[in-house]
Amino acid sequence: MAASVWEISNNATLLPEVIQVWFDFGHDQVFAYLLLSADSAGTALARTLSAGSDTCKSNNAFCLQSYISIALGFAGFLFLGFSALLSGFRVVCFIINGSRFHL
Repeated sequence: MAASVWEISNNATLLPEVIQVWFDFGHDQVFAYLLLSADSAGTALARTLSAGSDTCKSNNAFCLQSYISIALGFAGFLFLGFSALLSGFRVVCFIINGSRFHL
């Protein structure tokens, strides 16, 4: 976020443009996959705890909070996926036009 603010205020990238474009795209991809992996593991653990034992019957707040946490994690993944699409668009514009700005 600090790099984006600096970029907007100075009208230049922090790193050379080719590195900045691939850096942004690569990090969007890595964080999206990490978040999806964590959400999948959390979903499996929550299902195991709720189905195999009396965890949800004795402590309903725990199960409700874990389901909300998993849902918010998947919503975060959707936002990161959208960010990856935008940074992928910037990469394609850079490859085609030589600049990440398509205009």
